[in-house]
Order: sequence, then structure tokens, then C-alpha cells
Amino acid sequence: MTEIHAHVVTTALLRKGFVKVEASHHTMFWLVAAGRRRGIRTRLSHGQRKVDDSLLSDIARELHLSKRDLLRFIQCEISHDDYVELLIGRGQLRS
Repeated sequence: MTEIHAHVVTTALLRKGFVKVEASHHTMFWLVAAGRRRGIRTRLSHGQRKVDDSLLSDIARELHLSKRDLLRFIQCEISHDDYVELLIGRGQLRS
């Protein structure tokens, strides 16, 4: 069972071109590519301390990644540019 501290996930998202938007119950993370906010987003609950397997799976789905790729993304093995190219290749994002 995989469990990651929420601040590690948050830091990885911010380093990979996501912007943080505080909402009433969640912190939203929106992908910014080519200077524009795109439709790719995920969220974490306020006060979330750890991200468990179930939530990792949800985040991976929302970011159009496999869980394995999400873990690589969090560990900085996938850069922002690599991620954007992956999304373009999968038809999830227009260039």
C-alpha cells in the first residue's frame, strides 16, 4: 500500500506547471501550459496530510496518467514538458 505525504504531492504539482486555487472545501490544482490554464485539474482536501492508494488512483485518473506514471511524476522523473507532450500524444491536450 502506497501512502505519500500531501505536501510532497502538492510540491510536485506546483513544480510541474500546476497553479493552486483555494476553494471552500478543497485545494484545486489546474495545469498551466503555454501560458493558459487548461482543463486538466485535480484536488486535495484542506488539511489532507497523507494521500493513500485510493486517492492516488483518483489523482492519476484526473491527470490522465497511470498510477505508476503518477508516482514517477511525483518523484520528478517526468518533467512538465514531458507531461504536456504525453497529454498531447494521448489527445488530452491541444498544443
